[in-house]
Amino acid sequence: MRLLRNVMNRIREVRKRDSRVVPFDLDKISDAIHRAQLAVGAGDRAYARELAEVVEHFLTAESAGGRRDGVPHIEEIQDVVEKVLMARPDCGEAAKSYILYRRKREILRETLEVRRERDPGAGRAAEAGGLPSVEKTDAGVSGWSKSRITAALIREADLDPAVAEEIAASVEAKVLRTGILLISTALIRELVDNELFERGYDAKLKKQAPLSLPRYDIEQLIRAEVRQSPRAIEKGIARQLLLQYSLGEMYSPEVARGHRNGRFYLHSLGNPLRYYRLLSDWNEDLGDRLPELQEQVSREILVSRAESSGWRRGMFSKGVVFQLDCADPGCLEALEALVEAVRAEGSTPALVIRLLQAELGELPVLASRLYELVSAGATVSLLPPGCGRFPDDGIVAGKVTLNLPRAAYRSARDSAASIESELDELVDLAVKGLLEKTRFLSRLHSGSEESQGALSGGLENEAVGIVGLVGLNECVSYLVGSQLHESAAALDKGRELVARLGAKLEAEQGRLGLRLVLEESLNRGELLRLQEMDGRLYPEYVTALAEAGHLYTDGVRTREEDSLKTIEFDAVLLRNVVPRGGVVGNGLDLGELGPRRFSEFLAEALTLSARKKQPVRETRKDSAITELKK
Repeated sequence: MRLLRNVMNRIREVRKRDSRVVPFDLDKISDAIHRAQLAVGAGDRAYARELAEVVEHFLTAESAGGRRDGVPHIEEIQDVVEKVLMARPDCGEAAKSYILYRRKREILRETLEVRRERDPGAGRAAEAGGLPSVEKTDAGVSGWSKSRITAALIREADLDPAVAEEIAASVEAKVLRTGILLISTALIRELVDNELFERGYDAKLKKQAPLSLPRYDIEQLIRAEVRQSPRAIEKGIARQLLLQYSLGEMYSPEVARGHRNGRFYLHSLGNPLRYYRLLSDWNEDLGDRLPELQEQVSREILVSRAESSGWRRGMFSKGVVFQLDCADPGCLEALEALVEAVRAEGSTPALVIRLLQAELGELPVLASRLYELVSAGATVSLLPPGCGRFPDDGIVAGKVTLNLPRAAYRSARDSAASIESELDELVDLAVKGLLEKTRFLSRLHSGSEESQGALSGGLENEAVGIVGLVGLNECVSYLVGSQLHESAAALDKGRELVARLGAKLEAEQGRLGLRLVLEESLNRGELLRLQEMDGRLYPEYVTALAEAGHLYTDGVRTREEDSLKTIEFDAVLLRNVVPRGGVVGNGLDLGELGPRRFSEFLAEALTLSARKKQPVRETRKDSAITELKK
């Protein structure tokens, strides 16, 4: 009986907004759902059809419940579509897209209605076939031109001329039916966008859609940065628009979605036209071109050198980091020359110095040179022997930082997942994003529109992609129940995960031809958003950390507070990871130690960092970390 009743009550007609009754068409519902899917990723026509049939089932049930004349209104149908999409866990993004589309159409109808009411004689103009004037964004007014719409569609949306002409004609007809005498360019663009969406030109719509910021957001940016210069405020607003462009144009939907959801962080989104970092050996040509090259990178230029000659005034500019390796011949002489150059110029250069297990007689000399550099005002980061390093030269196209705690939380919620499978999926997305950024820059700087199948424009065989890490300690703490420095099991798990990530990158590197490097990320600035988002999505795991005032730890670092003990753990975990910041003496003011104590500290630090197997002392567990497992 229920089946018979459903057949008899099938929806056959729909009432439009203008009260016309038209035949019900299930394909239109299916197409609308499919377009919403396409707007946020890949579409599935078969699944869209299934969802449309669910909508029809609900409408039939409502009809059986006593709809006045059995004819549903178009708004009622769209409400049911929303409910069906929102009820499906895998349709959340599509539901948002559909709701936003409905809201835009509603605003558009209201705007046209208000304009029609404001324009006296609008009906007479429509009857006479009069065309409206166009209110331009620069406050000027021009005449209506269908050909301009056609040309814009061909140029901006890359449409076939015949299709562009057809869409422009349809937009003109809708405008004429309203009878308005003045229409803005923004409203014309909305009408064009709706026409593209309804015809299924989603990719074309994306190319043609404008970037924008709400007026409220711009006002907040101005007020928040009121102490900055007007130029800095203007740059900040421009950066927000470039960030939108980066996520929409440079990256695929799944990569952009991973960033928005907080699974990883895409660096330098506000600088899409620049390389992330430059790696180079020192040479005279590089010294002459430093100002020019600094305009091409969003972060620093990392320069390697160990020669004692060639240090000169002006080379220690902001945004340039010099890296010296004490394993290179002539390192002591280079350090001595560097001390003299720093004192003569009075600058405060940034230096990364890779230490080597020195001979007993050389250690005091090495310590003296390093102490003199610190005393002269240089910012010195000391790294133990054996930690990861960048290639000697190359162009770093971009960096993607993995949210390691989130990977652990996700693996706990999904019974079918594991931390290993989560990390593999994260790396796949990160590498995809790095490859997309590299290819974008390659096309940009080569001036070509080459196929996306291969690197070009001078980046081939030079490009480097960085996969950053943050919060290894919290990731392991959740998985094992203790922090990295608290148990051998935790330290072993940390090493296992880092080794797995390194092996995965090595395999991807061989497959893609893109050099990939693991690097720490400092949990500062915008990276703090990862923990904030985790706190909203996984409060049961993150609340205890927040209450204790803990942030996710930088990179692969531990919470060990003793400056010497820290080196034991960090040196092990940094074997295949490039450090971000100093390791030896990290957190100490080395300049206050004095030459003798500095030399003694350095000797002990080098001894600890050289151990093959670090002993782990069982310590009292941090209550906030212990709470995670509850």
